[in-house]
Amino acid sequence: MPRKILILLNAASPRVSPVLAEACAMAGLEPHLALDLPQAARMAFELRPTLICFDQQPWTTALQDSLWQINRLQNIRSSRKLILATGATLDDCVLALEAGADDFILNPVSARELHARIKALLRSQDALSHEDDPVRCGTLQLHREGMEVEIQHRGAEQRSKLSPREFSLLAYFMDRPGHVLSRDELLENLWYPVGEIEDRRVVDVYIWRLREKIEDDPTRPSRLLTRRGEGYCLVEPKA
Repeated sequence: MPRKILILLNAASPRVSPVLAEACAMAGLEPHLALDLPQAARMAFELRPTLICFDQQPWTTALQDSLWQINRLQNIRSSRKLILATGATLDDCVLALEAGADDFILNPVSARELHARIKALLRSQDALSHEDDPVRCGTLQLHREGMEVEIQHRGAEQRSKLSPREFSLLAYFMDRPGHVLSRDELLENLWYPVGEIEDRRVVDVYIWRLREKIEDDPTRPSRLLTRRGEGYCLVEPKA
């Protein structure tokens, strides 16, 4: 299966630059295009791309904010972020790297150089993916590659497939075992844009879906607990 690259296009020129198209072909990347940040965020949750590229972008405060928002999305924290910029300075490059970019390339650039830079990013992403899979928290193991959760219980193992949103939510809890996480915190870090969410109880729906997959009895949870008036907490069940 080819690796995916999510390309956030410049709205003023909504076409993939020829040099990026050639470099993607050389690297065997499957391109997916987004015209704005909300669309890119939604696609990122579904695609879990290896690489996210801001193509032909002038470095502006708005782009810096977009990069910051993309980096907050838990589901794609291992995706590499590449800025292919126009009209930028060395100071802009520093700001982009500080905002979370993994590489910042100034146009004009050759397809050969861009391909080499992309290959370097893919190598670093491979190393990170290897280190991160699986994630363990007590009797739970989260397999990023297959988007599955494995539960060990009384010597037996059970695996369940997760949706992208379920995966992101469970990963967020597993990174913070024992911590009470409020609905607002989960919305702010895992849903984007928050302003488009009509019913904030959507978190409760996904909590229930996770309980159906990780609890012996989702109506009487022993792992993913409700702290009334505070939020939710992932704990290890009592023996």
